[in-house]
Order: sequence, then structure tokens, then C-alpha cells
Amino acid sequence: MAGRIPQHFIDQLLNRVDIVDLIDGYVPLKKAGANYKANCPFHGEKTPSFTVSPSKQFYHCFGCGVNGTAISFLMNYDHMEFREAIEKLASSAGLEIPVEAHSAQAQPVVRQGVDLYQLMQEVSDYYQQQLRQHKDKDEAVAYLKQRGLSGEIAKRFALGYAPEGWDNLLLSLGGSEARQKALIDTGMLTQNEKQRVYDRFRHRIMFPIQDHRGRIVGFGGRVLDDGEPKYLNSPETPIFHKGSELYGLFAARGGIKAADGVLVVEGYMDVVALAQAGIDNAVATLGTATTAMHLQRLLRHTPNITFSFDGDRAGRAAAGKALQTCLPLMQDGYQISFLFLPDGEDPDSMVRKVGQQQFSQLVADAQPLTDFLIDHLRQQADLSRLDGRAKLAKLARPMIAQLPDGVLRKLVVEKLARLAQLTPQDLLSANEKTRQTGRPRMAKASQPLPMTVIRRIISLLLQHPHLGRELGTDHGLEKLQIRGIELLLQLVEQCQQNEVNTASLLERHRQESHFAALEKLAAHDHLIEAEDLATAFGGLLVQLRGEAAEAELERLLDKARHEGLQPDEKQQLNELLNARKA
Repeated sequence: MAGRIPQHFIDQLLNRVDIVDLIDGYVPLKKAGANYKANCPFHGEKTPSFTVSPSKQFYHCFGCGVNGTAISFLMNYDHMEFREAIEKLASSAGLEIPVEAHSAQAQPVVRQGVDLYQLMQEVSDYYQQQLRQHKDKDEAVAYLKQRGLSGEIAKRFALGYAPEGWDNLLLSLGGSEARQKALIDTGMLTQNEKQRVYDRFRHRIMFPIQDHRGRIVGFGGRVLDDGEPKYLNSPETPIFHKGSELYGLFAARGGIKAADGVLVVEGYMDVVALAQAGIDNAVATLGTATTAMHLQRLLRHTPNITFSFDGDRAGRAAAGKALQTCLPLMQDGYQISFLFLPDGEDPDSMVRKVGQQQFSQLVADAQPLTDFLIDHLRQQADLSRLDGRAKLAKLARPMIAQLPDGVLRKLVVEKLARLAQLTPQDLLSANEKTRQTGRPRMAKASQPLPMTVIRRIISLLLQHPHLGRELGTDHGLEKLQIRGIELLLQLVEQCQQNEVNTASLLERHRQESHFAALEKLAAHDHLIEAEDLATAFGGLLVQLRGEAAEAELERLLDKARHEGLQPDEKQQLNELLNARKA
């Protein structure tokens, strides 16, 4: 059961694992005073600016701003999900992960005692067995051979066969009411209006779909005759969401890392055929357009993405949709390209026609996203006419608005401005007004936070939890009415627990909306010597209490002017005024 990991175990794990030993296994560290240094593994640099603190169990790069805990390092460097990182650290520390009972996360993967992930593995084993042993397997085997696939590649992708018939899977794996219900929940069985239950997949080659952890969550089935639909996918289930999963991603991780890039295709057979040809970095969407979640998942593995589309009108339309999805995520450093194949060709047929080397060259020569964007706009406007150039500017503005601020956006604006024979400012004038009055843009991760007094206090607590312990419980901060006080009180309470450090404090807030801000505060350089910490911290608390008093004084004065005060409020106002005079 994949339930929620208890917080006390994460604390224990972070106390057991030494972040210096962990990172040194990936990047050689050198001692530098109380800390360790290395060239940052997350951006190119010649002078080391990546620092690891053994006391805080925290890393920070002064060059690119990346920082985090041992868990964050595995998530960022090895492209792991949170639970995967926990599992790897627990394994290295010799710890077994406990699971909280009745966890909300545990419910979707278990049905009446049936583990849905385990059940889906059984289904895959069943389909593979049918491909080897069923009396009608010859047709399925002949189809795979005709598509140029070897037995080795079929085994590698766990390809299977769903035989003809309405109840093969039902009779084999639905031995109890609970298992039948679980098979319905996973989409392997379906139920009609007359409540008849039967196999969803029949007479099809079966492609198991793995999630990012390698667990089978669904299937795609390719029909072996002229039936419709040609490809049938599992429906949305408690463990399968088409908008977030990509076929072949788990198996392609090594290939993506080796090639430093990923190729996104449209079909299961494209992925398998490319792997057969020696191209191991391809993935496929699952019958849906590319989503932002797909892109975010891929960008955790590589900044270089190439989409492959047919060169016909439908392929161009699909590319246009992918373009719209990509634009808001196009940070400087990302390279996204579009490969358009000749009409009638797909990656499967093309790689068999031209071979691995020439196909790889086609991928390398794919059209950059910026060129496709500009061509896409140019095709809709006649630039020999004044009104055509005006049309180009009008079409360009909403697309430019989606691009994050940065060098890439600046270069695109300059290129489009030249085409429209405008200055960049004129091209953007209406657009920039929209950006200023529209929804606020998210701040970039590299931008520092404005350091208010309460943020400085929180930052010092994160970096030096002993300050919270020394504060004690009779601090009176709960009486202050000031923004951020709830988080400050929470951190003070957490600091007073045993064996907390920067890493364990941060991990308690990973699922909170303010986690990214806390990471920045944990890395802020206060330029305070160790012997001056307590004095500086005390001075900040005095300032905070003064700010809170001023805010309360202003509130009471405003209320006195407009509503009048109660006797106790008048007394409080007098006390605050006297304190200000003093």
C-alpha cells in the first residue's frame, strides 16, 4: 500500500543520511572551512559556487540559486519523484518506510483489499503468457514480426496478446467479487447497461503503460484486424491519468540521459520500433494532446525536447497545440524542436526506411520552436501589405505574452518586430499593457525575496534552529497581529523539538504553498558572525514587536475615526500612544 509517509520518519531519515556523503557520490566535494564546495551540477561553471553544509544538511549554489535537502538533490539530479527519493535514501540507510494507516493517498490504489498496482502486473503477466502460449498466438506473433520487432524487444516492452473472446481475462483473474470490482476500477473489465461484465480488450496486441516509478497503470491495445478503434486505451482510473503519463518514459530514462534529449512521438508502436532501431529516448502521449504536466515531467529529465509530427494538415494542427502548451514553460536554457515527417510517414515507417543514423540526423535537424512559432505566424499574414504586417503584430502579441521574461523572449520579440517593420516597443505596447493589468506573473525561482523583518527572523530560524529552542515557550509572539505570524509560530514550535536542522524543518513544509519561499530564506546570507547571532535575532524580535504595535495603533486610530472604540480598545490605544512617546 503506497500510503502517506509519516513526518517523523522523514525527520529520522534526514538525521540518518549525511547530505555530504550523498552528494559526494555524485559530485566530488572539497572541504572549504566548515562546509564543502564543488562545481555546481545544475549549471556550467569554472569556479565552484555550489556549497554543502553538513550542519544544516542543506546545499546552495550562489551561481544559479538552486538549493535544497538530500531529498531535493535526488529529485533534481536524478529526476526522482518525492517518494522515489525517500525510498532510495531509506534503502541506503537500511530503514523500512512505515505507512500511516487510513491515509488519503492510500485509498485510490486499493479496492476491497486488492492492490491495484499488483493486479495490473498480474494482468500484464497474463497478456504476455497469452502471446507465448495461446492457441491463436500465431496471428499476433506474425503481426509483430511483420512490423520488424524481435522477440527481445517484445520482451523488453512486455508486449502481450488479448485473445478473441468476451471473458478470458474475467475468468483468469476475476476469481472473486472484489477482484472483479478491482478489474472494473482499473478499466480492464467493463460493464454494460444490463450489468453484464466483460473484457475491455479483445483480439489486440497489448502495450502495458508504466508510470514514472515503473508500475503498470494502464494498457493500450492495437487491434489485429480491421476493427475499430485501431488503438484502444485504458480509461481514466484511480491510478491512470492520461494527462500526466507518457508511454515508454520509465524505460527511456537511461536513453534520455545518454542522448541529453527526448523524442515525443504519437504512438506506442513508434516508441517500440525506434527502440528496435537503437533509438532509446522516445516516449509517446496516450491518445491526448501534449499537456503542461507532460512537459514538466519531461523537463525534469532533459531541457531538450523534440516533437515528431506528420507533415500533413493534421500534424501541423497538432504541432500548433503543442506550441501553445510549450510557450509558458520556455525558460532560457530549454530547447524544444519540431520534426515534421513526409506525408504518409510516421517514426515507425521512417526509421525502417532510412535507418537509425539518418533518422537521428532528422531529429538533430528538427525545426526550433522559435522558428516554428515565427513561420506559424508568417503563414497567416501577408507581409507585403501594411495591413498584413499589422495582422502579424496582432497575432504575435498573445503568443509573446505567454513567453516568460528572459533572453529568449527578447530575441523572439526583436525578430517579429523586424518582420512587422516595427520597433520592439511598438510591437509590445498593447501587449505589455495587458501583461501589467492581467493576472500577476509568478516570480522566477532565481529572484530573491524582499527581506522584511519577519522573513529575516524566519530565515534565521531555518538556518539556526537553536535560536528557536533558546526562545522558549513564553515568548508572547502569539499575541502579535502581523502577516506571517502563523508560520513563524509554527517554525518556533518545530525548532523546539529534538534534533531538527535546516533540512528537516524545510521538509515539514514541502507540500505547502510557501515551500519555495522557505527554500530561498534558508539560503539567504545574513552576513552575521556566529557570536552575534543571538543579539541580531533578539534585535529583530524587538523590531517585529514594534511593527506589530504600530500596525495595531494604526488600526485603532482608524477605527476611532470611523466607528468609535470600546472601553478596552481605548485603554489599549492609550497604552500604545504612551509607548510610542516613550
